[in-house]
Amino acid sequence: MIDFSINKDITIAKSLHSDFYTKKECFDLSLSKILSKSWQLACHKSNLLKNNIYPFTFLEDTINEPMVIAKSKDKIGSFTNVCTHRGHIINQKKCFRKRMKCDYHGRTFNLDGTMNSMPGFENVRNFPSDRDNIKSFPIIDWNDFIFTSLNPSININDILKDITDRVKNFPFEKISFSEKYSKVYNLDANWALYCENYLEGLHVPFVHKGLNNEIDLKTYKTKLLKNGVLQYTDNKNSEIYAYYYWIFPNLMFNFYDWGLSVNIVEPISSNKTRIKFLSFITKDSEQLNKKIKELDIVELEDEKVVLNVQKGVQSQFYKNGRYSAEYEKGTHHFHRLICQYIK
Repeated sequence: MIDFSINKDITIAKSLHSDFYTKKECFDLSLSKILSKSWQLACHKSNLLKNNIYPFTFLEDTINEPMVIAKSKDKIGSFTNVCTHRGHIINQKKCFRKRMKCDYHGRTFNLDGTMNSMPGFENVRNFPSDRDNIKSFPIIDWNDFIFTSLNPSININDILKDITDRVKNFPFEKISFSEKYSKVYNLDANWALYCENYLEGLHVPFVHKGLNNEIDLKTYKTKLLKNGVLQYTDNKNSEIYAYYYWIFPNLMFNFYDWGLSVNIVEPISSNKTRIKFLSFITKDSEQLNKKIKELDIVELEDEKVVLNVQKGVQSQFYKNGRYSAEYEKGTHHFHRLICQYIK
């Protein structure tokens, strides 16, 4: 097994061993020690305007836990989406209901997760009991984004506060989810390699010619946060181009003048990853359409280099590398967090 330790001094540190990106046992460790204990974005409140029941899967293909967000008049809750009778999935699709109902045997649950009724159980003793209620999970309701966790061990409050303080004029109350401008990418590479690429600006002049012409890389800054990273840079007019927030381990909140792009990096296996680009906008326009296309170009450029890195880390002649003390602080921080939580 590899040594999960990264020197805190970036000027002498070596990066993660290549085994982390290729070995199944390392991938399994990242699932059990990090991702299963993380906060994940369940939905945005705009998803609950017409539907008060919103089923989703907590990290599909890996943790693969069926869950549901349920909204009553004055409260939002997160629950398992598995019936306590025979394990049937309760809510098959988003909908509006006064109660959640399992279509297998008709058991119903209130929107707070407590069991409401069950046909054919009139003569069952000691029923119902607490074990007949569906399990609830903690949520964070932040600026209309709903996060939930199965077993929260990674504190994200500090980074959410930093975002709130820094983008205090951002119109959170006016944005809504845009399916038109959202997209899912599938990448034959390890999830951590994708995050590493996001967390450094060193590659921009070499990989993103178009983006490099829009920003002033000399103004590039990285702020390390507890369980997160902020990157930002100016455009050619000395104005902030964007704020790029990364929330450990796999969430990215990118603030632009047109709205917000949320990226969810979902591991599938040690060499397969799904990236969800969720766009939240105030209004549609031709200019927005152009900017989304530019983001798509940058994404495909990133994926090309990440794919090549995935091939490279499998080489018998590569084990690890070094960090740029100026441009790769975020990647260094990411590696240290991985080591911190895996140990």
